[in-house]
Amino acid sequence: MKFSQIMIEHELNNIAQNIQLDFNVNKLVYDSKKAQEDDVFFAIKGENFDGNDFILDAVSRGAKAVFTDAEKIPNHVDGVNYIHVEDSRKTMAILSSVYNGFPSRKMKMIAVTGTNGKTTVANLIYHILRTNGINAGMIGTNGNFINDKIFETKFTTPESVELNAILKTMVEQKTEYCVMEVSSHALAKRRVYGLDFDIAVYTNLSNDHMDFHGTMENYFTAKKILFDSLEKINSKQNNTFVIYNCDDPYGNAIVDSTESEKISYGFNDSLFTPFDVKMKLNGMSFGIQISQMADGESKNQIELKTKLIGKFNVYNILAAVAVCKKIKIDNEQITKAIESFEQVDGRFNMYELKNGAIAVIDYSHTPDSLLNALTTIKEITDSNSDGKIITVFGCGGNRDKTKRPMMGKIATENSSKVIITSDNPRNEEPMTIIEEIKLGAVKENYIIEQDREKAIVDAIGMSKKGDVVLIAGKGHETYQEIKGVRNHFSDKEIVQRFV
Repeated sequence: MKFSQIMIEHELNNIAQNIQLDFNVNKLVYDSKKAQEDDVFFAIKGENFDGNDFILDAVSRGAKAVFTDAEKIPNHVDGVNYIHVEDSRKTMAILSSVYNGFPSRKMKMIAVTGTNGKTTVANLIYHILRTNGINAGMIGTNGNFINDKIFETKFTTPESVELNAILKTMVEQKTEYCVMEVSSHALAKRRVYGLDFDIAVYTNLSNDHMDFHGTMENYFTAKKILFDSLEKINSKQNNTFVIYNCDDPYGNAIVDSTESEKISYGFNDSLFTPFDVKMKLNGMSFGIQISQMADGESKNQIELKTKLIGKFNVYNILAAVAVCKKIKIDNEQITKAIESFEQVDGRFNMYELKNGAIAVIDYSHTPDSLLNALTTIKEITDSNSDGKIITVFGCGGNRDKTKRPMMGKIATENSSKVIITSDNPRNEEPMTIIEEIKLGAVKENYIIEQDREKAIVDAIGMSKKGDVVLIAGKGHETYQEIKGVRNHFSDKEIVQRFV
């Protein structure tokens, strides 16, 4: 595609006059090290580096166009287009969509956002679609999938260059639906800007990512971008829908200004309401009362069984069912798919240990998700037994520090014994993180073991039949990052030694 062709598309025609040299575009890049002959380079300001410092490097490697939002553009090199824009990230998202042929316009796009539950909700929707023979793709924390083929991923939501390339591949594979986890970082950093979403799902909002957003208000505002960007009728001439947790304190506020049809789910006064929830160690059953929706479908009920456990998973299933009902999948197809759905890797995975205790591996790395995991354990264990809850957890380094004492409080309040350990300390000192967690402890029922593997082994060693060992924070991850180096590490592999 000619550079001039890209520039006259969509929102960039007003700056197309700045083109000095036309050429056939090789690819779009934002990492100067990946630049090659006839590439387009975007100077992006990141958390650790400023792409404007690497413009000359990109040009020396062959980039023929540079987009920057810096006030001062460096000395020009002949034969290169230097284009000043208001927002380099926004421009990169627009051009990524144009360059890949507007792929989001050629599929039904389903976005899932919220602090907790994104991965499970996205996987549930994807599983229901695939179980019923529908071509579908998924982009999220546990990988990118196209019709069951997996592709590794580094971010929950990739940068717009990679994201639109993935979407183009989905279109080429005749994908009908794309289910995507959309993080607050992705919204704030314009990674999904300009994508043509049909349905947006909101799960919940709780304390997380304060290192990036600063305040809960900023975090909320970032999430709200998704819902405010939806138009009642999108460019595909389809109605758009927002599906939201109305029990969550931020639920009604986050969708208040959307033009889309609003569909609520929750335990209180919602369109999708659960009833008769019965929970056991090996799963749960419940019904869903569906009130009449705007499309005229009459009230009806769904009764289902699932291998998932916990009230938080009731919410996740409600969200997925609401999405699938809106895209006209019938009740029987939905219930059969949910019954066959396996636990998402790293999300409340239970293992029966040789000593009769149960180990639970969960990705809970926020105060709210840790409380949900501990509350669920209390609900499903025998209240008449003297079984203990032994919790092993830490907090990530170079991330939100405000949640550390909160999680210390929740763990010590809701556990018989707590082992505070390392998560991914990254470039922080592990003991500094642990000391900050300790500040929130409300009981002297904790010990410290910096070595995560030893902490897990010790917790299992002190457990007996009837006890539950919760290993929280890392879930599906297969690495531990220490001093900037990722070393192989898996909570699951350690636990499986004792199964």
